[in-house]
Amino acid sequence: MRKIVQAIALLLFLSLPAMAQNTPAWNLYGGYSYLRADFGGVDQPLQGWDLSVGQDVNRWFGGVLDFTGHYAHPGGVNVNVHTFAAGPRFSYHKVKNVVPFAQVLVGAVRGSRGYLGLSQTKIDVGFSAGGGLDLKFNKHVSIRIIQADYLVTPFFGLRQDNLRASAGLVFYLGSK
Repeated sequence: MRKIVQAIALLLFLSLPAMAQNTPAWNLYGGYSYLRADFGGVDQPLQGWDLSVGQDVNRWFGGVLDFTGHYAHPGGVNVNVHTFAAGPRFSYHKVKNVVPFAQVLVGAVRGSRGYLGLSQTKIDVGFSAGGGLDLKFNKHVSIRIIQADYLVTPFFGLRQDNLRASAGLVFYLGSK
């Protein structure tokens, strides 16, 4: 956690001398997502999707709403995890074609497991912290090369320390 705070502080410091640029007002992201879920010491890979809507307040600070869904069927058991989270995002728009970012999100996490039509669902509070790198094609489109997050969930009486990675397309709307 200390390293995350240090990385955010460094990102803020490096953003101070940024010159006025065409910072997008909104960004829409959609892509593939992989979650390595921790089920009480047993790792389970889940695959799914990641969607987010972000708004930049200025050249380095904004907010994001993030929605994900991940699914697996180990041994005939249906497992899925959905997250609905929001929080601040710190972006570095000074480099022309590359936008690194860091974010901290808090929200609801819904986990479900089921077998033969019987299921158990739990909704709880989750926390994620991470960042990523967008490679711009032009002022309206970029590819999110990587977004990696550390996701903490407290399902079924256990704390899970999960890792999530995603990649996809980002569309920019408006400018500041």
